[in-house]
Amino acid sequence: MNLPTDNSGLEDYDLVTLGATLGVCEIDLLTLSPARPRAAIATKTHDGVTYLSAHIDFDVRGSLTVPDDACMLVYLHEAGERSWCQGVSVESDMAVTLLRGTPTDFMFERGTRLTLVIAPYARFRTRFMASDHADVDMAAQRLRLFSVHSEHLKRAYRQIRDRVKEADDVAFGPVEDLLDEHIRVALASSSEERPVASRGRRAHYQVMRRAERFMRANLRRDIYSQELCQAAGASERGLRYAFDDLLGIPPNRYLAMLRLCTAHRSLITAEAGRRSVKSVALSCGMWDLSRFAEKYRSVFGEQPRETLTRSVAAEDLTAAGDYEGW
Repeated sequence: MNLPTDNSGLEDYDLVTLGATLGVCEIDLLTLSPARPRAAIATKTHDGVTYLSAHIDFDVRGSLTVPDDACMLVYLHEAGERSWCQGVSVESDMAVTLLRGTPTDFMFERGTRLTLVIAPYARFRTRFMASDHADVDMAAQRLRLFSVHSEHLKRAYRQIRDRVKEADDVAFGPVEDLLDEHIRVALASSSEERPVASRGRRAHYQVMRRAERFMRANLRRDIYSQELCQAAGASERGLRYAFDDLLGIPPNRYLAMLRLCTAHRSLITAEAGRRSVKSVALSCGMWDLSRFAEKYRSVFGEQPRETLTRSVAAEDLTAAGDYEGW
C-alpha cells in the first residue's frame, strides 16, 4: 500500500521525547527505518481529556500500557499494510480501544496518521454502562479493534484532528458524545468488522516476541543465530519469516536497530557524569566504537557524544533552575 506523501509539519524527534508526548503514559519506541525519526505531532488538553494528532514518517515498533485511571481511543486515518496491533493487522479507518492497564504492542508503517484521545476511565465506564451492555471487562474484546463504517464517527475523529492542529485554543465538544458513538459502533460491529490474526500470524507473533525478549535480556553480549532460534522456538527460516511478516526486516537487522535505539535512550536519559559513550555502547553489545558512531549518526543524525552532551546540558540547566528557585 502506497500512502500519500505529505511532509508538511514534520520535525526531527528523538525517540524519548516522541514517546513522552502522551504525558499520562510513556511509550517505548524503536525505529525500524535507516533514517532519523520524523513526525508531526499536535496535542491539546480540554476538560481533563488529551487529544493528539500524529503523522508518523518512519516505521516504528512500540509498546505501551494504559494507566489504571485512563482509557485510550485510537482512530487510524491512514495505515500501511504492515501496521498491526497485538499482531493483528490494522488498516485505514479502523479504531482501537485500550482500557486501563492494557499492555499493547504495535507496529506502524511509515505514513501512518492517527487521532488519539485519552479520557478518564471512570467517564468511559459510565458511558458504557449507560449503553445497557454487560460490564466493560466482559466486552473488552469486542471494543478492542474494529473497522469504522460510521460516517458520524469518522467525521468526529477528523474534526478532532483538525481542531488539535489549530494554533489558537478551540473548544472541543463533550467527550461523552465521542465515547457514546465510539462504544456504539464498536459493540455493533460484526465479527467480520473485528479482525483477528490467522493461526500462522499468531504463531509468527509469538516467535517474534520470544526472540525479542531474548534479545533485550542479552543485549550486552554477542547473540548467535542458533540460540536465538532456540529461545524463539523456531527454525532459522521460521524466525526469518516471522520477522519479515511482522516487521519487514530480518532478525539480525532488528537486533542492530534494538542496540542502537537502546543506546540512544541511554544517552538521552544519562545522568551527568554517570555515563560515557563507551560505557553505553558496550552495555548494548557494540564493541566497535567507530562503527557504532557511524551507524548511530546515520539513524539519529548526530554523533553519540552530541546526544550525550545535549542531555547532560539540559540536566545541568534544569538543576540550575531548581537551585535558583530554592
